[in-house]
Amino acid sequence: MVPAVAQFGLGITVYDPTNWLQLARQIAEMERQYTQLLNIYGTVTNQYRQIVTNARMIGSKARWRAALTPWIAPQAGNTYGTTGGWIVALNSGSGSLAGYQQAVTPLRNYGPVWDRIDNSQQMQLGRNYATVELSDGVTVNALDQLGRVRANSGAVENAIDTLETDSLSDAEAMNTEVGVLNKINAGSVIGVRNGQDTNKLLASILDHQMVEAKSRRDAEVQSINNDIALRQMAADIDDQHLTGSTEILRSYRLP
Repeated sequence: MVPAVAQFGLGITVYDPTNWLQLARQIAEMERQYTQLLNIYGTVTNQYRQIVTNARMIGSKARWRAALTPWIAPQAGNTYGTTGGWIVALNSGSGSLAGYQQAVTPLRNYGPVWDRIDNSQQMQLGRNYATVELSDGVTVNALDQLGRVRANSGAVENAIDTLETDSLSDAEAMNTEVGVLNKINAGSVIGVRNGQDTNKLLASILDHQMVEAKSRRDAEVQSINNDIALRQMAADIDDQHLTGSTEILRSYRLP
């Protein structure tokens, strides 16, 4: 507000109402911002007090520790030396093929008699043979996968136990924001790895189910094929077995 010399040379101060209005608006905005800051401060203070209260209410977290159910390693007798390899493979994944072959009845092949079998029979026998071979393959794979999962279970359980101990610790170093986030990440990674192991076992189960589905399908198809063949040959069979039967019955006399 600058004094100005009015008309006639008199020293009269002139006030601009626009400046006063702008100043009033700035003061009102400052008051609004100040009120907002007070509200934010009050909210943060209340949150801090709640965090302190919650921390005091937790007490010792050790009471949250869950009981562990350990993996059980299968055992079996080995009277004639035929099951030992299977059990080793089942608990470690080592020597799965040898252990399986040691425990099951060996599958022979038709060898030199194969050429004497009719071609149509060869096809069916070959498919039946394939069912057994496929079953052997997926069983060995399942044995290997399950054995490896069981062999790694000790290391996985140790990692979970360490993570649980750190999570339930009351030490300040274990309860920082970064420390808690790291434990959450570690738990997520363990969950992902266990999920992968689960997927491997599920894949092995699916392998078996597909072989079983093939076996059931082959049996059903064989039944249908037998019915078709029987119906196609029925007339010839009837002719072979019934030709002349009428004459035989007519000429038959009791002794």
